[in-house]
Amino acid sequence: MKINKLISNYWLLILALIVASILRLWALGVNPPGLTPDETAIGYNAYTIIKTGKDEYGKVLPFIFKSFGEYKVGLYIYLTAPIVGLLGLSEFSTRLLSAISGIVSVYLLYILSTKLFGKKIGIAVAFIASVNPWLIYFSRAAWEANLSLTLTLTAIYFFLKALENAKYLLLSAVFFALTLLTYQGAKFSTAIVLLLLLITYYRQFREKFLQRNIRITVLSALAGFVICLPIISSFFTGQVFRLKIYSIFSYPRPQEYLETFLAEGEEKIGDLNYFIYHTETFNFVRVALGRWFSHFSGKFLFFAGDWENPSHTAPYQGVLLLSDIILLPLALFAIFRKKLEPGHLFIIFWLVLAPLTAALSRDQVNAVRSMVTAAPMVIVLSFGLVALWDFIRSSRYKLFLYLVFIPIFTGSFIYFLDAYFVHIPKHNSNYWRYGYREAARVIAPIKNNYQNIVFEQSFNQPYIYLLFYEAMDDPRNFDPAKYQNQENLVDSQYKGDVGFQEKIDNIRFERIDWQVLKNEHGTLVIASPTSLPPDFTKDANIIREIKYLNGRDIAFEIIEIK
Repeated sequence: MKINKLISNYWLLILALIVASILRLWALGVNPPGLTPDETAIGYNAYTIIKTGKDEYGKVLPFIFKSFGEYKVGLYIYLTAPIVGLLGLSEFSTRLLSAISGIVSVYLLYILSTKLFGKKIGIAVAFIASVNPWLIYFSRAAWEANLSLTLTLTAIYFFLKALENAKYLLLSAVFFALTLLTYQGAKFSTAIVLLLLLITYYRQFREKFLQRNIRITVLSALAGFVICLPIISSFFTGQVFRLKIYSIFSYPRPQEYLETFLAEGEEKIGDLNYFIYHTETFNFVRVALGRWFSHFSGKFLFFAGDWENPSHTAPYQGVLLLSDIILLPLALFAIFRKKLEPGHLFIIFWLVLAPLTAALSRDQVNAVRSMVTAAPMVIVLSFGLVALWDFIRSSRYKLFLYLVFIPIFTGSFIYFLDAYFVHIPKHNSNYWRYGYREAARVIAPIKNNYQNIVFEQSFNQPYIYLLFYEAMDDPRNFDPAKYQNQENLVDSQYKGDVGFQEKIDNIRFERIDWQVLKNEHGTLVIASPTSLPPDFTKDANIIREIKYLNGRDIAFEIIEIK
């Protein structure tokens, strides 16, 4: 009987991994329908590393990559480089590492939850994780946060293994440290996980490592420290300023606003009421708590997803399936009705604290910065699925319950598939920077016919698309070394934000000033319709109109000044 059950669990796991693989690899290169600037920079830098051993600016094998005037930790790029070298530069090869990480995460969640709670929970976790929208979203694009989550799950698993066999602590420390070389947000999210593990398993950790295995403990801490040295040094070399950009602490209320607000209550800075209710510290706490609660709202979880960043979710779809509305309360009831073991405490506190990484950022919600929350959420939901399954099996109304829950789950899953695979390309193509690839491919064969080309400047960093698609479409004639010597970065007009590339070859990147441009006869211009006057055709000929995939709205007008 035990052997039959083992075989059954094995095939159920295989089925879950097959489902996970299909949902993460199917049409990976074409949906989402365009690369984000960060994805494009990752792919292009992976290409330059494998071709020249240097990044896009000519720096030899950097630990931290300069990109758009900001800095990226480089593990994702280095792991993508051999994939690009093997398959060639493309949307698919740029995203493949993330898709593989997503599939591996399903397996890691299975073995982690099995170790903590047994096979039944493990199988439930594998199935929920395989179809979870949150995990699927970030497995289908080149998100460093997704690889970071995979490394975090690996580190947690080895930590739990180390409580049985001390040698695994070294592996746990290495994988925890690697998260910091993968994703900037891991500095905080990894610290939360480590702290919770040490608190919830303090007694076992103390007996195993602080009393009996001091040598492996010191060696593991030292290994983690050495791996983290590039990150530690970045704090002293000005390579972490993007953290300042997105931190809520970088955006205090303007002095004029605060004084006007206080005047409404006849209060002043320095009054007792000010120190009790209106200090900046109190305001930051209030704002952070509001953002933290937003990540547990029904709107975020089930109905709208990341409404501030539409490229993070499918239209009208939360980060969970609609059917999870049933499983979540059942799960909490199933967990809290029994005595809580250290594993339960770790998962619950991880679920509660994980969104803090996003809550301390400037966005009201952010699905990528809070992505690590998906792991404990999936594990918690599995308790609801097992509780429902046990109840259905023991109920006299099992047929009725089957006929209720299975259609609800099926409908929710089909709704998600429709939102992601059918509607994202047309509904969200503008959020996925559709048009830059098409513009790059129009420009490439004709750029030598023009003395001057002007491409509208934006935070989408158009230069990186031109480099990416020229390298992808014409690898034999494209020389990345040529562009490593063409750094023309200018500062952004926004405090602390990323810089802009100003010029590559005969292509200028600048804001469209039509009154000036219309006098540059013979210049090719690529601009969005909103940057051009309604009567621009008086002074220019239309070479090409690039429309979004909805077939209505225009992404770019490619025009030649008469």
